[in-house]
Amino acid sequence: MLRFSGLVSVLVAVLMGLAAGVHETPAGLAQEASPTAAGVVLPPEAEVDGVDLAAWSARSWQWSFSFPQDVNPVFDTTGALCGYGQSGPVFFLAGSERSVERSCVIPQDVHVFVPLIGSECSIVEPPPFFGRDEAELRRCASEAVDHAESAFDMSAMALTVDGETIADLASYRTLTPLFRLWLPKENLLGSEQTIAESVADGYQVMVSPLSLGEHEVVITVPGPPGEEPVTLTYTLTVESGSSAGAAGAPSATPFT
Repeated sequence: MLRFSGLVSVLVAVLMGLAAGVHETPAGLAQEASPTAAGVVLPPEAEVDGVDLAAWSARSWQWSFSFPQDVNPVFDTTGALCGYGQSGPVFFLAGSERSVERSCVIPQDVHVFVPLIGSECSIVEPPPFFGRDEAELRRCASEAVDHAESAFDMSAMALTVDGETIADLASYRTLTPLFRLWLPKENLLGSEQTIAESVADGYQVMVSPLSLGEHEVVITVPGPPGEEPVTLTYTLTVESGSSAGAAGAPSATPFT
């Protein structure tokens, strides 16, 4: 989740050269969910612990940017970093800039936040991801995702949970409220400042708590033009009494 929770840095060069586009429902995404798949994930308007999807998206970005690159779950190639900074009622999955398979142990009774495609803008980044205030940040983040929708085959975006396809992904796009990033040294933004205001836009899904045992979550997002889609395959093992945080793991950004 360097820049995009799904497409990550592969989009940056394209977005910097694109003109502003009109936001429309991406082709191939507006489908009705099957009854089985509908129970696997929460509807877009649902809340977890009194917090809506937009705010959980903000917390996901805070979580991702709270780690330096050498221990950041975005660059995890096995799942060994899955538990870093995890606590509370939601377990965050990390995006990736390339196809990868990860295996994670997660606690029972937690929801699983799945990032698909998104962009954030902040007050410490250079253009085109810079904004001076909340209004500019909101416009910046939304335009970046609009541009991605016009440049990439959005019908390639897909999510399956235990083989069940989650449909109507277009309804899961949401703009976050203004939130604060706490940045470590050697942070992903390359910023010397350690606190930054930010806004993000994009697609994400909240998966309902999974039963004990092994589950598979497969995230597919469009790759660069002319290349294959990026696929993230998560094997999630739900264990009773397990702790989300990995032993010796750094703590995540506070959510205040």
